[in-house]
Amino acid sequence: MTNTNMNKTIVFIAAIVGVMITIVILGPWYSLQETQTAILTRFGKPIRAVTEAGIHWKIPFIDSPNYLPKQILEWDGEARQFPTYDKRMILVYTTVKWKIKDPLKFFISLSDESNAKVRLDDILDATSRKVISQHSFEEIVRDSNRIKQLNTDAINLLKELGITQEELDSYPKINFGRSYMGEEMKREVAETLNTMGIEVDAFYIQKVNYISDNLKSVYESMIAERKKIAQSYRSQGERYRQEKLGEMEQKAKEILAEAKEQSKSIMGQADAIAAATYIEAYNKNASTRDFYQFMKKMEAYKKTPTNTSLVISTDSDFYDMLKKY
Repeated sequence: MTNTNMNKTIVFIAAIVGVMITIVILGPWYSLQETQTAILTRFGKPIRAVTEAGIHWKIPFIDSPNYLPKQILEWDGEARQFPTYDKRMILVYTTVKWKIKDPLKFFISLSDESNAKVRLDDILDATSRKVISQHSFEEIVRDSNRIKQLNTDAINLLKELGITQEELDSYPKINFGRSYMGEEMKREVAETLNTMGIEVDAFYIQKVNYISDNLKSVYESMIAERKKIAQSYRSQGERYRQEKLGEMEQKAKEILAEAKEQSKSIMGQADAIAAATYIEAYNKNASTRDFYQFMKKMEAYKKTPTNTSLVISTDSDFYDMLKKY
């Protein structure tokens, strides 16, 4: 009898130890990191949200923690083809930054992050299509009337590059712009997503592109515009070259004229010095003076053209020389 009671006691203790080991293995607690929120479910039904980081208790086998991210998440939509208000088909890439504002409401509506992204894709795609179709292409790609707000110097520079005043005046006026459209999209989805426990932090258009059917004509237009600007640069360069060539030619003429003046002045001074030297050399006595007069007459004879007849009078200096000889 004693052995039977002892065996029952051992079995009872072993059962208790086994249960305790099972409880320890399964864990009556769970931990949360700073970037996590947990929804505690009991038999699959959510009972409360736990948002504080640390270790928390739960009932083993009955309660289960379901973890959700607490930080801001980012949704990048696929490129979607939308029509604009002015009937242009474009590819739009949108990005949304969102976070779980009400974890319990989020879990009841969507369960987890993957389901939320699927639902977001549908809602945000419809909103993007609605807003973009209400605005022109220029509104989507621009944020301001920067062309119309340029100062005089910038406008003059554009005109020098070949852009006419008519082209400047033809730029569309932006009433809203790209940033405003992002805010409009955010307002459109805020109420719907709020019912799911989601708060949209930012909604913006990341990139806009033409569809492939229109890209060729767009590229051709861009090439034509670049060629126009390049031709304007070439024209400016040619005009600058001609101006510099004119300045060089004028400067060369001024330098040559100045050099000729200086040359004449130097030659005049040299002739004066040479004449003074000759006079000093030949004016020492009567013989040197006569010799000087003779040399001057001989130089005059040398300057007489060849194969010509020279008619001289009897009172000419040339005849006087012939008369003496």
